Amino acid sequence: MKRWLITGISSGIGAALAKAVLARGDHVIGVARNRDALTAFESSGAGRTTAIVADMGDAVQVARLAKEALAAGPVDILVNNAGQSLFGAVEEVDLEEARGLFEVNFFGPWALTQALLPHFRSRRSGVIIQISSGCGLIGTPGLGAYCASKFALEGLTETLALEVAAFGIRAMLVEPGAIATRFISHGTREAKVRLADYDMLSGQGKAVLDGYYAQAANPPEKVAEAILSALESDALPLRLPVGEDMRGALAQKAAALAALAEG
Repeated sequence: MKRWLITGISSGIGAALAKAVLARGDHVIGVARNRDALTAFESSGAGRTTAIVADMGDAVQVARLAKEALAAGPVDILVNNAGQSLFGAVEEVDLEEARGLFEVNFFGPWALTQALLPHFRSRRSGVIIQISSGCGLIGTPGLGAYCASKFALEGLTETLALEVAAFGIRAMLVEPGAIATRFISHGTREAKVRLADYDMLSGQGKAVLDGYYAQAANPPEKVAEAILSALESDALPLRLPVGEDMRGALAQKAAALAALAEG
């Protein structure tokens, strides 16, 4: 039986992954920001669930979370899933808002990863899964701050994977395209400032994203299935794109980069 530590298990990808992992007979240490969100989770695992309340944007709480998780037993797989988004043109986004976003999407996962690495190194095993996004590879108008936080997570994890491979520790970036979750409606704030020149973005706000997600979104269970399949493969991939929309976007970016390489 593997022991998983999954942040952001109250809905979306985190909830779907926790459910799939429990169905396999593994143990899940689930993290969410409030106790109410953890009640159903605690009762779903037949004694194989551990619930921890923590806000990934609070460094003190992240440190406490790591200690509580390891006190409950060894951790085999860490999944940094909790995240937020922010809608607004780069010029419109207040830097304090952007810093708050980075605390949750980047520094929180970094801190939790850092806290568990001594444990993984001592065991000479461990898997670190970072839930990134297609926005971690491709810039998207109106999501500059979110893209920046995920681009940062990508660079950190790509480097981490090279540094820890000698210790038997593996790292993987999961890059979903549009996923049918509450992330847009509940996890994406809008920038406070509105500038007339960006009416094509800020005038419509999240409605642009809502429309796209309604047409292209995959269920979060597809991401959970992809993660579990990747873990069963002989070699864990560094990157795991999920969704046909990601394939098309990656093909376009790859072609552009190849053209640059050819001069």
